[in-house]
Amino acid sequence: MTPKNNGYLTLLTGIEAKIKKLKARNERLEKDNEELKKSIFEYIQKLESQKMELDKSKTSLQAMQLGKSTSIDTVALRKELDHYIYLIDKCIASIHVKS
Repeated sequence: MTPKNNGYLTLLTGIEAKIKKLKARNERLEKDNEELKKSIFEYIQKLESQKMELDKSKTSLQAMQLGKSTSIDTVALRKELDHYIYLIDKCIASIHVKS
């Protein structure tokens, strides 16, 4: 081989080595990319599941709060009715006394 051909051969060998390295790197990056896609998909599914759970909890909390306020209103209404019944009884008693 001539020195000129030997130089080309060295360049070609160097280029071939770089191509192999780039190909291996590309394959590794593609594999990493697929793994990241999987983990993102799993994360999104988990996030959606937690969102649904949160919505259920919100609905349950709202129902509990509504029930609580209704029972408080019922207690207040019961007291008010008892007071009116007391007043009516008092009026009836006073009518009987005057008769």
